[in-house]
Amino acid sequence: MSRIRTAAVGLFLAAAPAATAQDVVRPAASLGRIQVIESPVVRAQATGPMASAAPPAGNLQMPRPLPQGPGVTEYRGPTGGQYPAPAATFAPPSYAGAPIGYGAPMPVGPPVAVGPPVAVGPPSVLPMETGAAPAGPAPARPYLGGLFAGPLHTLTGPNKLQLQADFLLWYIGGNEYSPLLTTSVPSSSGILGQPTTQVLAGDRPFSNSLYAGGKFGAVYWFGNQQKWGVDANLFILADRGSEFATNTNENPLLARPFTNVNQGIPFSEIVGAPGLATGSVVINTETSLWGAEINARRYLGSTQCSRVDLIAGYRFLQFNEGITITETFARTPGSNLAVGVPNSLFGTVSDSFRTENTFHGGQIGFAGEFRRGRWYAEWRAAVALGYTRQSLSIAGGQNIQFDTGPAAFTGGLLALPGANIGKFSQDKFAALPEVGFKIGYHLTPRWRVAVGYNFMYLSSVLRPSENIDTGLDVTRIPNFPLPGTTPAVGGVRPTVNLRDSGVFAQGVSFSVQFNF
Repeated sequence: MSRIRTAAVGLFLAAAPAATAQDVVRPAASLGRIQVIESPVVRAQATGPMASAAPPAGNLQMPRPLPQGPGVTEYRGPTGGQYPAPAATFAPPSYAGAPIGYGAPMPVGPPVAVGPPVAVGPPSVLPMETGAAPAGPAPARPYLGGLFAGPLHTLTGPNKLQLQADFLLWYIGGNEYSPLLTTSVPSSSGILGQPTTQVLAGDRPFSNSLYAGGKFGAVYWFGNQQKWGVDANLFILADRGSEFATNTNENPLLARPFTNVNQGIPFSEIVGAPGLATGSVVINTETSLWGAEINARRYLGSTQCSRVDLIAGYRFLQFNEGITITETFARTPGSNLAVGVPNSLFGTVSDSFRTENTFHGGQIGFAGEFRRGRWYAEWRAAVALGYTRQSLSIAGGQNIQFDTGPAAFTGGLLALPGANIGKFSQDKFAALPEVGFKIGYHLTPRWRVAVGYNFMYLSSVLRPSENIDTGLDVTRIPNFPLPGTTPAVGGVRPTVNLRDSGVFAQGVSFSVQFNF
């Protein structure tokens, strides 16, 4: 009897591994005692026309999670087709040593009802990235995910209106003026080319300072597809000027140099000198720049993280500059009244040159944006072709107190009557290219901030520095006595050449944008 029991136990031990081969492999120490299998297998309830079909034995693929929700299981056949989940059945727990049939589930807890299979499709993308409007509720923007997690990555829908305000800090390129003011020892009289003559003003730009300003922009899209829109911008730099001033306390001799074209020699006008007169010279410059544009904006192409648009429209730019030179003098008491302006006691002499440039043109260019997480980069490049209406205004005058009373005269020193005093204008073809980029960060789904750089260049403008003729017909200068006989001049000097040049502006911007 003991031999029969021993043979039965041996037969049982030999059959146990084969019976459990379909399930799990267990250590030898656990064989022979009841052991509950701890790995549950949950099968979904399938519906549809193939609900009764089961996948072929040996071809059931490993289930994988769908990208659109946890807890959903997708079954695929050997050729990539989908099979419905087998009908869920529940049986008593299986133990080691008990035969397990293929497909018998291992239940854990009460039955869980599972709905129909969820179709897997491509991830939804906003029209900003694809140019096509999605059906149903607007999905999350993919370019706000990836690096950061949180509720900021879901927006309510595509933006139709974007408002932006920038603080600008720009530099405008200056031009060098001819020498306008000199000093020297009395024997040199401040004439250019003399050994002791030094230039006090001119030969360099008067102002290299930064200009503060603001820029305001808006983009409006027609429809949620964001294919067509209107893009408008307005920027203004605050008017800014510079001032240079000196007097005979700082420089005992002050002179304004020029070329005496009558004799073809360097010459000067003495403002103040020891024993003759005291005086001062003030040179003021002013600059203003502002512009606007309005464009149609058309979507060209995109990825999930970037897009490129075409812009085309109208561009306007206004650039004005001016310079005023004012000298004052007072005769030294007891000096010879025949020297200098005869019988003068004190007075002022002024010259003014002012230019205005108004550009009108058609514009074409591209604008784009790239986003990664909450960071984004924005760029813009455009060129406008048109014309610049240019004007030059020149004025000058003298107000002198003589020993017999005051008198006023038309014409200063560099602005003379019958020569260059007046207002002159012309139209010139011009090109206005501009490039800019920004790097910014999304604070919320609707608010973002950025820092950027812009560069623009207007190819044709009038500037005062290019239109001051320092070659003078001395016979036209009021109250400017000359010794001896002065020869006549062939032609009119100073002349009006309306010489144009280019100007550039560049600088940084700090912007905030609201998407609505």
